[in-house]
Amino acid sequence: MSVENFIKDNVSKLSETVYIAPEIPEKKLNNAVQSISDNVDPNYVLAVVDSSIFKNGKEGCVFLGNSFYSKTLLENAIKIEYKDIESAERIIEETVKDNGKITKTEAVAITLKDKTIKKITGFMREVNYVEIAELLNGIVNIAESEDDYKITNQRIPLSDLSSETQVNYVKIICNFAFINDGKIDSLEYSEIMALMARNKMDKDARLTIRQYMFDEGDKVENELLINELESLVESSSISVTKQSLMKDVLYIFSKNNDPKLWKDNEFILNLERLLQISDQQVEIFLESIQRDKDILNKRSNDTEIEKSLKDLSANAVAVGVPLAAIYFSGSVVGMSAAGLTSGLATLGMGGLLGFSGMVSGIGIAILLGVGSYKGVKKLTGISDLENNKQREFMLQEIIKNQQQTINYIIEDINEISNSLMIAIRNMENNNAKIEKLTTLLKSITNAAKISSENLTLATREQMIAKLPRTLDVIRLKELTSAPTLKELGEIVETCYEEKIILMIMNKKKYN
Repeated sequence: MSVENFIKDNVSKLSETVYIAPEIPEKKLNNAVQSISDNVDPNYVLAVVDSSIFKNGKEGCVFLGNSFYSKTLLENAIKIEYKDIESAERIIEETVKDNGKITKTEAVAITLKDKTIKKITGFMREVNYVEIAELLNGIVNIAESEDDYKITNQRIPLSDLSSETQVNYVKIICNFAFINDGKIDSLEYSEIMALMARNKMDKDARLTIRQYMFDEGDKVENELLINELESLVESSSISVTKQSLMKDVLYIFSKNNDPKLWKDNEFILNLERLLQISDQQVEIFLESIQRDKDILNKRSNDTEIEKSLKDLSANAVAVGVPLAAIYFSGSVVGMSAAGLTSGLATLGMGGLLGFSGMVSGIGIAILLGVGSYKGVKKLTGISDLENNKQREFMLQEIIKNQQQTINYIIEDINEISNSLMIAIRNMENNNAKIEKLTTLLKSITNAAKISSENLTLATREQMIAKLPRTLDVIRLKELTSAPTLKELGEIVETCYEEKIILMIMNKKKYN
């Protein structure tokens, strides 16, 4: 076991207020980094122990893979590197006051290899000092050399991992798509392309995956691919990677099957065993997939999205699944991990997923071409638009990734078309190859059609996100009464379904 994993597995014993990466709330992480750990890179923080009175993360301990920081009330922060520690023990310090009364306080005495002693004093609230000493001794005992004390990024999504890692990850998904029915159909192909698009896989990686999908005799066993992943991914991130992989396979399964019947699929059961995933965790992945779909299909507003994510996070943590694992490869509906992180920042939830990411500014688009935000406010009421920022941002990300998916598929269509033309020019003994390429081209063309339909749907939903749920037709006609705006009003009306509501009046008779 690595030092980082040992810390993450045992640090929760120190206190009830321990936060472990990648589930450290953003505000608490920022406060701890600034107040306790001398502005270290937050991406490398393994855990924060919060002993502050106001639970703001400004006092306590910060653990990294090579060192830890401690700050108690009224004391300056101290830093100790694990390689310098000889041993640690919990002690009781006695102080005699002027009136002769003796007070006892707990502390941890850390003996360094140069025989100096550093102390963590007893001013940390609700922290178990015995467990602090045991954790530090455990760290020293588990490390075989100073090289074991290393720091790794705790908040890297799939899109930022190596190309080789991404290829092995996607190959396992391809294995499922192929074994499920003997071929990778147009829908599965489209979804695999979308996965590669939202994780920004480079051209060489896409070429490798294309060849893997099209060559039926080039399949690699899942166990070998998982072993490769374990050798390529940092030990601190492998659990999240495996959980994400299971979720993505389940999503492909759900495209052609009833998700509730996952236990009837031998491939999924074997993969569950190889990845060391529990049944409860599988159910959480299926729940997350459905929640993502509901956000779009039920046109959830920001309040509903925030509640859905917080409910999902609570359910997931209960079975050992960090939210970062669920969105490690992005959202199944088409958002990248970075895009989703940026969108959540608009809700004040930027740290919920535990990924580092740039926050993109988003504004409310001007509706109907009337040239004024005031016109939008008159039509819908400001609160509706303000409560749709996250949904609109999600749709922008989905559109961008669908466009990239289509570009990837077009590359494949061009490549297969060129191969087909060469085969046709060399007709002799090429009939089987021509037939195979023709079938393949038809399948990929259908995949392009599916992606185009998804793009059209997302574009339409983006327009709807800027509109009120119930249209005030009279106000709309007022806004679009000018001849140049009439056509725009008609476009808006196409986004609505007209329903006839019968009003039944109860008439009372009076004597």
